Order: sequence, then structure tokens, then C-alpha cells
Amino acid sequence: MSTLKTLLVTGTDTGVGKTWITTTLLELLAATGIHAGVLKPVCSGVEFDTDGQPKWPDVDALANHCRLDVPGELICPQRFLAPLAPNVAAREEGRRVDDAMLTSAVAHWESHASHLVIEGAGGLYCPLSDESTVLDVACRIKTPIVIVAGNRLGVISHTRLTVQVAQQHGLHIAGIILNEIAPPEQEAVDPSLPRNAAQLMAWIPEIPLLHCRWNQRELTVLRASAGIKSSADWIASVF
Repeated sequence: MSTLKTLLVTGTDTGVGKTWITTTLLELLAATGIHAGVLKPVCSGVEFDTDGQPKWPDVDALANHCRLDVPGELICPQRFLAPLAPNVAAREEGRRVDDAMLTSAVAHWESHASHLVIEGAGGLYCPLSDESTVLDVACRIKTPIVIVAGNRLGVISHTRLTVQVAQQHGLHIAGIILNEIAPPEQEAVDPSLPRNAAQLMAWIPEIPLLHCRWNQRELTVLRASAGIKSSADWIASVF
């Protein structure tokens, strides 16, 4: 029986900072003495360096924050070029995403780590393969999830919809992280920014809410159950 403890990071949408939060969670775990593994089962959207070599920035960021000496294929075993949903990006290359590998990649970590943080793509309904979405993978591996919500106009509806879908499928939501995806001066452009946290607490009172400031590696607990005062308390309760 597997003793690997997992946590899947999903988002309310694309562009909400899932990779930033995933790497922040890795750093938070390391600060508590846990060197966790990290997995992105499939990624798409390549860049090329000055030598013309392909690189996937999200995967590089995850590898740079993982304190374990493991091959890159363990962190992301399936990679595609086009900046599209992975199954569509694979089709552009005349390939297919290996659906079985989306979950078997988790098992491959069992001999390398006690804790594993998994980063999804897009939101819960983002297709990963022609058969499976992020939601399907989360349900198969029976993992708790963290929802990253980009602080912008529309985040209340997007977060509530994500929570509803997750709960309907029996997933445990370990927390919602309201992530600042733009510098503070954007408040003049989007007046919802300073108000969204209070709205999330009012509309989704049963789920812990944390906040990540722009370009910061610290998480602030805005609301959680009794006894959880810090991000260290929260991450300990998650695992």
C-alpha cells in the first residue's frame, strides 16, 4: 500500500499562478523539514534558449525548487510544443498523451519521496489527454487539492464554480489561495482587488483561505480552522 502523501494544485483558470504557488508550497514544506517531490504529469508550450534547445519554463521552475536529486522525466514525463491544451498540442505533433501515464507518474515517485505536490494544467476541466481532465486525474489518485485563484475581477464566480465541481466529485479542498497576479498599482485599474478576499470568505466560509502577495513567497492565512495561525500550521494540516 502506498504511503506517498499527495496534494494537487489546480486553478480557477489559466494564468492564475499555479506554478508560482506550487514552488512556494515546495519552499514552505522545505522550511518544515520536508523535501517534497513535484510532478507535472504533462505540459505544453515550449520556449527555445539561445542555443535553440527546447525548454519548458514551468517545468524548469518546478525542478529548481525541488530539493531532491531526480531526473527531469520524473518531474514531467510528457512534454509538447504548442501552447495549447496538452491533448491538442500532442495532436499538432501527430502524437497522443499517454492517458495511463498521467496517474502512473504519481506511483513512480513512491521510492523517491514521502510527499508529492502535483501541478495540473489550467482548471479542473482542462483536458490533459483525449480521455481525461485534471479533475479525472485528481479523482483517480484520490488526492486533496488546493485551488489557486487569481485576484482579478471575476474571481468570485470562478472560484465558487471550481469549488462546486470539486465537491460534487468528492474531492477534499485543502485550501484556496488568492494569488496576486499583478502588481499593487493595478488596483486603480481593477477596483475589485482589495475586496475579493472578503467576498471569498463570505461566499465560501467553510474552506481555508490564504493570500499570496505579488511576487512574494509567503502565504498569509486569512481564514482557517481554530489552531491554524500560520502557513506552516496550514501545510501541516494539509498533509
